[in-house]
Amino acid sequence: MASEFKKKLFWRAVVAEFLATTLFVFISIEIIGTLQLVLCVLATTDRRRRDLGGSAPLAIGLSVALGHLLAIDYTGCGINPARSFGSAVITHNFSNHWIFWVGPFIGGALAVLIYDFILAPRSSDLTDRVKVWTSGQVEEYDLDADDINSRVEMKPK
Repeated sequence: MASEFKKKLFWRAVVAEFLATTLFVFISIEIIGTLQLVLCVLATTDRRRRDLGGSAPLAIGLSVALGHLLAIDYTGCGINPARSFGSAVITHNFSNHWIFWVGPFIGGALAVLIYDFILAPRSSDLTDRVKVWTSGQVEEYDLDADDINSRVEMKPK
């Protein structure tokens, strides 16, 4: 066993495993930070919801603050690829910069899917959702609900 520790290939494998784990953790932190921010934006600005109360800008600002406070010690907290790109340009340091692009894009996409399909499903047909994703909302909808806290079914006018 002691002879294995002296081999160069063993230590290369250890370092490679450490780097892969570290990069996975950094991407995961960026994904989670962006996911919670995008979920907050979607939930507070959804015009179809009737139970919105409070201030959307305050909620979004607190979400940004939460994401930064939790992630800044680990990754420098990108959350916004443009902010990370600006810092990289000024410092001329692009090593592992892809983390600050891949993480937020995955986090944003996951947030949209979670919000649209799990948290606030409004349409019963997948083709309607794809139509909205590709070309925006094309029709006005009547929002029928018995009370303010019930789910709303979207029906074309």
